[in-house]
Amino acid sequence: MVETLRIKWLEEELERLRTELHKSVGGEPSRLSDSRVLPLSRRLDALIVEVQREKRRFSQ
Repeated sequence: MVETLRIKWLEEELERLRTELHKSVGGEPSRLSDSRVLPLSRRLDALIVEVQREKRRFSQ
């Protein structure tokens, strides 16, 4: 039960960060080099990896 709640929380955080990143870039490729984008992108990457690990661990 705790594992599924953690995965759910991680997925919600992932979606929140994805939305924030999308808003920061705003469809403008030139904004990809904005100083706010890289930290968001790195955090999003780390969350994706964490969600995948948790799902793999939960399914074993």
